[in-house]
Amino acid sequence: MIAVQPRQRGRLVALTAFVCLLCTLPYWRALTLPAISDTYLQVWAGRHYGPISQWSELAADALYRCRTTSIWLTAVTESIFGFSQPILQLESLLLHLLNVCLIAALGRWSRIGFQLSIPAALLWGLNERHHEAVIWYAALPEQLVFFFVILTVLLWLEWWQNGKVHFYWASLTSFVLALLSKESAVAVCALIVLPLLFEPKRYRQLLHAAAPYFFLSITYFAFNFLDRSTNLHWNDGTFRIGWHFLPVLFNSTARLFSVWGIAAIALLVYNRKTVEWRIVLFALAWIPICLAPYVFVSYMPRVPSRHVYLASLGVALLISVAVRPLLQSRSTVLLLLGLYLVSNTGYIWFYKHNQFVERANVTEHLIRDAKLLSTAEDQRALQVSCFPLAPEIAVIALSQHLGLAESRISVDKTASASCLKPQVQLVLD
Repeated sequence: MIAVQPRQRGRLVALTAFVCLLCTLPYWRALTLPAISDTYLQVWAGRHYGPISQWSELAADALYRCRTTSIWLTAVTESIFGFSQPILQLESLLLHLLNVCLIAALGRWSRIGFQLSIPAALLWGLNERHHEAVIWYAALPEQLVFFFVILTVLLWLEWWQNGKVHFYWASLTSFVLALLSKESAVAVCALIVLPLLFEPKRYRQLLHAAAPYFFLSITYFAFNFLDRSTNLHWNDGTFRIGWHFLPVLFNSTARLFSVWGIAAIALLVYNRKTVEWRIVLFALAWIPICLAPYVFVSYMPRVPSRHVYLASLGVALLISVAVRPLLQSRSTVLLLLGLYLVSNTGYIWFYKHNQFVERANVTEHLIRDAKLLSTAEDQRALQVSCFPLAPEIAVIALSQHLGLAESRISVDKTASASCLKPQVQLVLD
């Protein structure tokens, strides 16, 4: 790994802090958003499965045990601050910035270096393509699986470079936590093979060291498959095995690249004689590897934006390699950075923000109507009808904001042609 001198370390810390500051800009408006509906399910999962006494029940839940780290984090946050949407939103943003720091730290690997990792961290942190993973608190597993996957790779590279065994065991421990964050963590098994692009003769050593990672992944998948009858995602049509994964992969990759990625490819071709193509291959391979766990999605023609949170790092690395020859011109760098920042921030602020407000309005309007009928002192039961989302969301949201016991709230699951908006009524006992 690259040895960092004390003076250089201070400069790198300051530069990374500046990058983190810039990366907050796209998400300032999101801090004012009300709770999006599925946030209530995430909070419920933290309350229900977070206590140590409930961990055995969590282990038996085929879906939520694969999101254990997010459940633990939500449980700890609520136990300290209570239910506070601004706190939850701030926590999500801080976790995003922590992930930006991890990308910057990839520069310790000499094959990448800080001249590529810090620009990649900035480009990735500002990228609007994966904004949903940051703004939507229920997508917390995406941020946590990113954190532990990158930490796993970073520690693996430390071991790969200097051979110190404690880095290897730390990497394996981080991988276990990644598996407890989301199913997509299995992508690590392919990511840790990528250093062979630079040192192919070490393949025997790598395969031997990677064996525990493959074993854990196979065991993890086996338990998931055996419990598929109780796992919602195996049965609700979210994913389906089929050849449709090819157009999904193509559409998702093309959308990830956008105009900036295409311009980067053009620059790489123009400067092809001076480009380090192994880094380019590393970045290009990163994208399909990280998209692979999601490409069987069946309800969209492409992978949802929150699921490209990890894959988009490949594009950020690719652009960093492409613009490296331009870094000598400060005016060019400032112009491109300004355009990149304004385009990504503007897209989130002025286009996507209103969409998140609309998603939150389903529960916000229900809560408002319920408050007009009931108070914490009025313990009469509530009956909800025409609610378009999971009934549990209405129950949790009303219980949280009205102080009612969940048993006092019932939701009619039937829908009729007259249902224009959610309705709430007092039930006279």
